[in-house]
Amino acid sequence: MKKYSTTPFDRRRWLLAHAADDFFFLQNRGYPRRLALEWVGNRYRLTDMERQLLHRGVFSQGQALARRSRRCRGASLRGQCLAVDGHNVLITVESSLLDRPLLKANDGAVRDIAGLSAGFGLSETTQMALDMIFRFICLFRPGKVLFFFDAPMSRSGQLAGICRERLRGAGIRGEARAVPVPEREFPYSECIVASSDQAVLDAAACWIDLASGAAGASGHLAVYADFSPLLLTNTPREAPLHGEFLGQSPATIPPD
Repeated sequence: MKKYSTTPFDRRRWLLAHAADDFFFLQNRGYPRRLALEWVGNRYRLTDMERQLLHRGVFSQGQALARRSRRCRGASLRGQCLAVDGHNVLITVESSLLDRPLLKANDGAVRDIAGLSAGFGLSETTQMALDMIFRFICLFRPGKVLFFFDAPMSRSGQLAGICRERLRGAGIRGEARAVPVPEREFPYSECIVASSDQAVLDAAACWIDLASGAAGASGHLAVYADFSPLLLTNTPREAPLHGEFLGQSPATIPPD
């Protein structure tokens, strides 16, 4: 008889895998996303963190495939216009450096679940994250780069100034600004948009996961939950957690 592990970590992996399957199934059957997540979360008695993993990591097959079909890779940037969702990208890269939990969603985007937007501030980690982002940008040399930062967030104007200086130093044409609502400023039809924000991905004609590319190219991309295989309606159940937040090492995935 096959023996199954009964450690708390394995139990949570099993629960989350089944919950992700059910959440995916319900969305594909047209159930409202919020109600489906509430039902699944209650059925499997998921923690707030696990519910956040599902909320940011599992989407209906149609939505996930539609987003993936518009996703660009790094080589697509050469000579093109790149619009960067500044805080979205920067916070995700910082999270990768600080070993905060990241997930890979079934729509192809890597996201953080730290919820740090309100308390974000400049630090040495910010400079390291910017180094990684600009290293990736310089590798593929877009024709023009536009950074948009959330003006209501602390030090946004200073961040924009730093990015302008870095663009000039790299010899790349572009601009960086702090604006009230960045997603209203993106030239969606003219540029490749760098973001993992769900609404931005749905509006973009073409998008790139700049945070994932920058972190992966620097060897810092490690995900705690990988929902990317959950794409086909007959996908078998897999345990998505590579390391619950209990001191276990996450799995490192290669850069895109």
